Amino acid sequence: MHGKKSRIVPMLNNMGVVIPRSDVQYVVTEFGSVNLAGKSIQERAMAMISIAHPDFRDELFDQAKERGLLGPERTLTESIHGIYPVNLEEVITIDSQSVTIRPAKPVYERRIQEHFYNLDKDDIIARFFHRKTSFVHDEVEGISQIDYIKDLTILAVVGEIGFGRVIAIGECLLNQSNNMAEIAFSVSKPYQGKGLGRMILKKLTDSARENGISGLFAYTSSQNRGMVNLFKTLPYKTKIILEDDMLHLSCKFEEPVS
Repeated sequence: MHGKKSRIVPMLNNMGVVIPRSDVQYVVTEFGSVNLAGKSIQERAMAMISIAHPDFRDELFDQAKERGLLGPERTLTESIHGIYPVNLEEVITIDSQSVTIRPAKPVYERRIQEHFYNLDKDDIIARFFHRKTSFVHDEVEGISQIDYIKDLTILAVVGEIGFGRVIAIGECLLNQSNNMAEIAFSVSKPYQGKGLGRMILKKLTDSARENGISGLFAYTSSQNRGMVNLFKTLPYKTKIILEDDMLHLSCKFEEPVS
């Protein structure tokens, strides 16, 4: 309301509504849109906060916790002020199936967990470098709650918006000591080898360049030729260093392939 008060509030007091509040499905603001259907109270609260004006998100977060809408494990990070980059969204077709490529939002935390739980055990090791059988909130929170500048997660999603299944994840996290961003990927087995990783990498790269990041790097197993080949698709000189049976891949945007 004229930049002084948010129209998104934790509770409606003495105000009439046309339909039951539980029946609200899509909510759209100038800062994004969310599908609330089928989501828990906590997921709905985080979704609404994420599309409120950034100036009011701290206040809404605190009010939601005070009213018990958010659990005590929820923490406030600078990512809550991030502006969703709608320009990174794209819909493609793979094997006659529509796939939405989009930046992650806090409301996708559960979908990201499900993606990791459904990965092949070898793909889990390739992504995390060791066997994992659980992906709890504290581990996944940093993937879904991002500021879209210093850290960015791109998802590939199939299915209806708000109910979709995550089939691929690309992450980009800035190392401020050298202004280089680390990247990591995971793709569900049925969708591997179909160009998803390459498309997500391009979006991560374009965003990193636009935000003044100097280049990218990644760690991977010396056996993971897929990651090596993916990195080499970038139009920059790739450096590969073997460190204790791990490969360190890197490139700088100021060093294009001649």
